[in-house]
Amino acid sequence: MRIQLLILGLLLSGLGLKAQEKVNGRWVDNNLTIWIEEDKIRSEGVLYYCVADTSREVCIQNLSTGFELKLYDAQGKLIYEGIASGRRRGVKLPKAYPQAYEVEIIAFKPWVINQSTASKIHQEKAIRVKYRVK
Repeated sequence: MRIQLLILGLLLSGLGLKAQEKVNGRWVDNNLTIWIEEDKIRSEGVLYYCVADTSREVCIQNLSTGFELKLYDAQGKLIYEGIASGRRRGVKLPKAYPQAYEVEIIAFKPWVINQSTASKIHQEKAIRVKYRVK
C-alpha cells in the first residue's frame, strides 16, 4: 500500500513539474499568478494572497514575489498605494478601507522566487492582477 501511495505521489508531482520548463538555463513558467485567498480590506484592512499555478488551479506555498498594491474606489480614484515584500501571505494596510472597490497588484519583476531552492522562476512579463473587493 505504501509503495502504491509513493508511486502515486511521484506521478502527481511529475505532472506538476510540466508547467515549468528550463529554457536557456533558467526556469520559466507563464502559468503563475497571484490569487486572493481572503479579502478583509473593507473591514480590517487585511488581504491574504498566494502565488498560484493557473494550470493546476492551486496555490504554491513556497513561491513568493514582491509587488505594488493599489486600491481604488468605485469611481476609479486611487485611495491607497503601497508595496509588499511577498515573504508573507498577507498584507496589513494602515487602516480599513470600507470604500475600496478594486485592488491592483503589480509584481516588481517578471519572476517569482522558490523559497525552498532560492531559484527564480521567470515569466514573460511581471504578474499583474486586478481584483474586485468583496
